[in-house]
Amino acid sequence: MNFYIAHILDSSLDKINLYNVTDKNSSKKVLNSISDLEKINDAESLLVLLPSTEVTSYEFNKNESLSEQINIANFISDVDTNFIDSVSDSEYFLINNAAYVVNKSFLTNLNQHLSNLSFKVCVTPEYLINLDNSSDAITEIDNKFIFSYKNNTGFTVTKENLEQYLDIVINHNPNFEAKIFSSNEELKKRFKSVNDNYEFNFADVNKDVVSSLPNFFKINMSLGFIISKMKFTKVQQAATALTLLFLIASPSYLIQKNIQNTKSYNQATFEIFTSISTDINRVVAPRNQIDQILKNIPLNNQANIELPNLDLFFQYGEKYISDISIDVTNSLAKVKISSMPSLQFNILKTSVEKLNISILDSNIEIQDGSVNGVLTLRYQNV
Repeated sequence: MNFYIAHILDSSLDKINLYNVTDKNSSKKVLNSISDLEKINDAESLLVLLPSTEVTSYEFNKNESLSEQINIANFISDVDTNFIDSVSDSEYFLINNAAYVVNKSFLTNLNQHLSNLSFKVCVTPEYLINLDNSSDAITEIDNKFIFSYKNNTGFTVTKENLEQYLDIVINHNPNFEAKIFSSNEELKKRFKSVNDNYEFNFADVNKDVVSSLPNFFKINMSLGFIISKMKFTKVQQAATALTLLFLIASPSYLIQKNIQNTKSYNQATFEIFTSISTDINRVVAPRNQIDQILKNIPLNNQANIELPNLDLFFQYGEKYISDISIDVTNSLAKVKISSMPSLQFNILKTSVEKLNISILDSNIEIQDGSVNGVLTLRYQNV
């Protein structure tokens, strides 16, 4: 597997020089689109070099006792007068005693494309490719002059702006000296004390250097990224899409199905009671049974059904009522009484008319002050 370096030459991502570092005999390839990187099928890792126009660097010592966000806030406070764009338009990275300010929209667009790749990716400024922590360096690459400072900062200028930028650098630091990786005559004249001119070749870059470089790459988690990493076939992609669709749609379907099942259960409950008999019977707890039946009667049937008002029976003698039979069709109710004290029975009997209920038949026995038997009642069914 090969180690590649992609040198981005402009902000539009439509001019990129690609180097196969592993294959020393491979020539430079010029790509016309960032998407062309997806055609690499023999790579183990890729180092992407950002143009200096999109990355500004500063020397900055991070306070390790503070959080990353507080350090970034402190850095912005120190240098915000240098910013042309809004603070929110940039991403900030504090690495190796340096601060890097990267154009956010550019980096987001780049990372979105790079997330589709299936190999390791590192994104770093172009001026760190020939960094020497013991000396400053000036490297000529593709007619651009890259200044790499030993404090992990840098800058890039064109040939037309080289002389002007050198004036600025030397005026700021009269003792400035640097290793020269160029045959440019202006550089030779400026740095006469430098005896040797070095040569730079991308093929000489060791892939181990990548681990020491700042990495601005952040994976853009998307369906396309997952598919590319999993290397799904078209059949597997279709199956995955169907599975996701099922997971999204199934909760709504299950809720609607549950509502339908509840309605069907209520309807079936009512139909079971009415199909067995026109009587509604309850032995253990008559009042609870009546409440449950009413609760399960469908709304479209409730208006046609009226159950007797037996609240007074339940209030004074529920524990003495062992059975209730209700004939909804004929508006009749039979109440079976067991061992009810005669005093309570007389109160119920004299008060029953207040409930719009009349006693049709009283088949009871009174023995030792206790009442046993069955009352047949008629109630009004509106």
